[in-house]
Amino acid sequence: GCEPDYPPFCIGTPDGKAQGFSVELLRAALKAVGHQATFKTAPWAELKEDLAEGRLQALPLVGRTPERERVYDFTFPYITMHGTIVVRDDNTDIRGPADLNGKAVAVLKGDNAEEYLRRSQLGATIVSLPSFDAALRELSQGRHDAVVIQKLLAFELMRKSGLTNLVAVGPRLYSQDFCFSTRVGDRKLLSVLNEGL
Repeated sequence: GCEPDYPPFCIGTPDGKAQGFSVELLRAALKAVGHQATFKTAPWAELKEDLAEGRLQALPLVGRTPERERVYDFTFPYITMHGTIVVRDDNTDIRGPADLNGKAVAVLKGDNAEEYLRRSQLGATIVSLPSFDAALRELSQGRHDAVVIQKLLAFELMRKSGLTNLVAVGPRLYSQDFCFSTRVGDRKLLSVLNEGL
């Protein structure tokens, strides 16, 4: 499975092909051990469910969180990213996590940013959207107070979309290890993926 808009890690082309760093890394890891993959490109919430239900065998970019441990098995991490808060550049109220109390905070539905907000109980009103691109565009237009997102992803999406009125603020919210994942219990595929990595 590949998300269509999680650059530079998972990108869906207009003709439905999967690209991006994590996609290419998964292909290379499988090739190293004599295997190959085909990809389905779809929104994160759909891919997550497809893997849990066995309609997909693996995902190339999954943040390891306590909430996901019972549903998925994970390879060893291949990258660590950090969460941040993004606001409009004229916002002076939000500078850190405590400032999210009572604010409308947009996230990708089912993403580890949403899980972080729920787990942290910061008092934010969580607005779950189908993509981070939509979350950032709506923030830029004044529809939310902030977006919680992986910092590198935020910068990539803002650059790609030409959103010049948004800034990342505050300290690092959380560190997130990203791995390949399989359905829980698929030890054979997990072993192949780890060996390939």
